[in-house]
Amino acid sequence: MKKKKHQPPSKIKYNTTHPTVSVRVSQDLYDQLKELREKSGKSLGDILREALKKQAPSVNQAFTNGYSKGAETYRVTYACSICGKPIVVTTPQERADVASYMKQNGWGHKSCLGI
Repeated sequence: MKKKKHQPPSKIKYNTTHPTVSVRVSQDLYDQLKELREKSGKSLGDILREALKKQAPSVNQAFTNGYSKGAETYRVTYACSICGKPIVVTTPQERADVASYMKQNGWGHKSCLGI
């Protein structure tokens, strides 16, 4: 059996708090990264941090747009009997009450109702 190489506690702690990220890229992308690193004097870590800062807002915006569109399309609402403003069905009890109401009042698919 091979003996495990001794590492000082500080190195173990550093490795734990700074994990390695390994990525395979095409030769073309590698050359571009290398050129960018040389021209800018920045480390690959700094380049990655900058890219994350630029990408995170667009990803967050895309998530927000998708969530809003999904909510707009699939959210179930009904009008308040007093002010007429929409109330969103959110709780399990509300969902059960709406389902019960629809069943009691003969709601169904158009094809099931012969429409």
